[in-house]
Amino acid sequence: MLVGPEKIKHPVILSNVLAVIVMISLTLWTVKTGEFRDPSGGWDTVHAQTNRWWTWLYGITSILGSVSSGILNHADFTRFARRQGVQTSGTLFGLFVPGTIIPLLGIVTASMNTDASGQPIWNPVDLLMDRLARDYTFLTRAACFFCAAGLITSQLAQNVLGNAYAAGMGLAGLFPKYVNIKRGCIIAAMLSWAFQPWQFYYLSSMYLDILSDFSVFLMPLTGIMISDFFLVRRQRIQLTHLYTRDTSGSYYFTYGVNWRALFVWLACVAPAIPGMIDNLQIKDRTEVTVAVLYYRGFCIFGFVQSLVVYWGIMRCFPPKGLGEQDEVDVYGTFASEEAIDLGITPFNKEFEVEGERLRGSFDDLELDDLVEDEKEKSEKEELKDVDLEDGEDQGLLKERFGARVI
Repeated sequence: MLVGPEKIKHPVILSNVLAVIVMISLTLWTVKTGEFRDPSGGWDTVHAQTNRWWTWLYGITSILGSVSSGILNHADFTRFARRQGVQTSGTLFGLFVPGTIIPLLGIVTASMNTDASGQPIWNPVDLLMDRLARDYTFLTRAACFFCAAGLITSQLAQNVLGNAYAAGMGLAGLFPKYVNIKRGCIIAAMLSWAFQPWQFYYLSSMYLDILSDFSVFLMPLTGIMISDFFLVRRQRIQLTHLYTRDTSGSYYFTYGVNWRALFVWLACVAPAIPGMIDNLQIKDRTEVTVAVLYYRGFCIFGFVQSLVVYWGIMRCFPPKGLGEQDEVDVYGTFASEEAIDLGITPFNKEFEVEGERLRGSFDDLELDDLVEDEKEKSEKEELKDVDLEDGEDQGLLKERFGARVI
């Protein structure tokens, strides 16, 4: 946690490699020595066809809920990408491919291992303990040690990336004057002891319930963010207005609070709360209420609802600055080609923006001077290679424009 997210690439790669080796090894080990048993325990045979579709939807909700925090904070990580588009392949091969293969390995492994009561073992730690209880030989102990080491590194990487950094970035965004990413990670780690999240993973059914609960609060936020950027603002934002307390800024809203987003989030989350409570209390999962069914599909319902409702609210009560963007790439956010395509004057490395001036009026930025400076730079670039006519002073031209005389 004391290392910035931009420097954790290689430790995470090592952790991923070890985790894949451990998971494949555990699956092969259990397939060779275990005996197949249906991990569902015949639960599917008592399900009606209609309820079966809701079960499928509940599975989708659980998976999306497990990565809902990563979806919401995806931009915090992809902003470190060196060029546009590389985050697509990383998301595809780092999330969707393992997200399909790893659960399949877990199902196969649980199908081949049962405890003393005949129930499938879903927890890898319990699986290793069961192996030691069955065969306490040197080879078994060595295998369990290396498997446990790989699982520990994987868990550390997952917690740091998915929990510590996500919380640290969120707290840094809320209190930038007092909290940075590292301090936010430490605060999140201290608060996690109060919630005791390790209590959530005793049963596979409880684990799915907890994962689905995450989506109730996070997926509406994701819908609001996507709606605001793509539908409402149409990918045009004023970066200089993000770093000021000026009340005339595009993102100051009402006393610094976007009441539209808060209203939409509360309106979308509230209907799912009764179903979430009922789902945690019911014992017979074959008999569920409409509220529970709505909750089980809320990962999709909540996202779509928040996206559409927020767009409608913003159309009815539009804030100032919609569809506007900076005239100049003040912070060097875009490559020159990207800036030109967006109609923005490219970043000039010779110009420095004083941080204090950003706190005052936007007129202090002197964007007209930036545009004029960029034009002069472009003229100099065009005169880098010139053919001199007879009689022209080469020394004067080189002194004024730095041209390479041909």
